[in-house]
Amino acid sequence: MSPNSAPTSKAATKPTRVGYVRCSTAQHELQSQLDALQEADCDPVFSEKISTRVKVRPEFVKAMDLARTIKKAVPHQRVIFTVHEMKRLGSGATELLAIAEDLRHHDIQLELLTGPLQGVCDPSGRGAALFTFFAGMAKSEREYIREKSLEGQASARERSRRGGRP
Repeated sequence: MSPNSAPTSKAATKPTRVGYVRCSTAQHELQSQLDALQEADCDPVFSEKISTRVKVRPEFVKAMDLARTIKKAVPHQRVIFTVHEMKRLGSGATELLAIAEDLRHHDIQLELLTGPLQGVCDPSGRGAALFTFFAGMAKSEREYIREKSLEGQASARERSRRGGRP
């Protein structure tokens, strides 16, 4: 190594991965998502048990703020916002598109560890079109599950059965 050349730092070339995990209810578990994000080398990881129907998810806000702060402080650093699957980000196409636009605006990449868009996605260009398509599919799937649940509840009521908590 010549005296004028600086050593190449592995940390300088390694992307910063900010992780976010979420599940809807206390009955669901976060551990499998936490394990997957740890294996993906995310640090830090923000987690919460909260429905996507809640408009403000505090840990999600903190995770996005940190990703933006890192990118602003070190513009050349590759920052990746990592989640286990797309439905952990939001429930509707409008919300997901707003998140994708925010990521694009701040030059932050999105990484999905599972699902049809598995891998690192750039939320601009072709990535935005795929993101929109799968957001619509996720919303459609959610509505289908909701309809089937309501049908099952109605069927149970007809047979004089009550579900839910006592």
